[in-house]
Amino acid sequence: MSVVIGCSGSTGSSLLKTILNRHSQIFAGPEAALFAFPQVYDNWAVCKKSLLKGIKNADWQLRKGMILLQPEFGWERAELEQMIAASTSFQSFVKAFFDKPLKQKGKAKWIAKTPANAVGMASFLAHFPEGKIIQTVRNPYDTIASLMARGINAYAATAYYVYNTAAATSNRDSQRYYEVKYEDLVGNPTVTIKTLLTFLELPFEAEIVVAKHEKRTEPTAMKGWKHEETAAVKTSSIGRFQELETIQKELIKAAFSAFSISESYQQKRQIKYVNGAELCAALDYEYLPGAINKYSFLLKKYKWRDQLSRVKHGFYGQFFDYPGQLK
Repeated sequence: MSVVIGCSGSTGSSLLKTILNRHSQIFAGPEAALFAFPQVYDNWAVCKKSLLKGIKNADWQLRKGMILLQPEFGWERAELEQMIAASTSFQSFVKAFFDKPLKQKGKAKWIAKTPANAVGMASFLAHFPEGKIIQTVRNPYDTIASLMARGINAYAATAYYVYNTAAATSNRDSQRYYEVKYEDLVGNPTVTIKTLLTFLELPFEAEIVVAKHEKRTEPTAMKGWKHEETAAVKTSSIGRFQELETIQKELIKAAFSAFSISESYQQKRQIKYVNGAELCAALDYEYLPGAINKYSFLLKKYKWRDQLSRVKHGFYGQFFDYPGQLK
């Protein structure tokens, strides 16, 4: 079975991946962005030449290249390049890529987690008929507060949350889609993981929920996080938004009320949810209307800076065909 996790960052996906990676049958390696580039399915012959550095994702979370040469995957560059060249399709490449770490680690199933995978979920479901997808979701205001603690401004944090969450949530009608709420994961991890494993058709192993020290090459915490993902599961990050000063809360509410996904990207990625209000209704979170006019100038300034930054990093088309818009 192949499983992809895609979502907004700061919704608990790293914690979930860490827990699942302890399962005797699951290999959940580091973030590789393997499924964050939808074009690989239909243009494999062209895309496979640039997987490691040249391939681009021009959605909200800009990316250049997949991150495949990580120790946990077990590939050396020359060997991997030879395998990519010999693969006749993206599907055959994915199978060969994961066969190596599965064999080395004695695991049976793989899970690929990268937040940007959200934009590739629809393509994954269409081309991997046995594959399943998981989205982690979290109260949007807590998520944006967490992203801002990592140094991201209110506009960019809101746009990142709305875009990735909307892209992933647009697949929720599929029987192969599963949603994990962060609040459930930290509030009742045993029941949440047991139910998820039923969806994955795997037995529950109680020990995977227990925190343990793990040596890894990738970091176990990011700037702004309250806990390490390998530490004991705690609920103290629930309600993070309410801990902020009033001016910060008002800015977040304004950004969340003002941002929406542009029409061109709605069509390009078949995104069914346009803005924060629609996501709150779909995911059963309270929507808090914001005073848009009060923060309009600041939000537009952040948007302008973001567009210029994308051009600076070589994504020239996004100056005119931009993923988001403001009221």
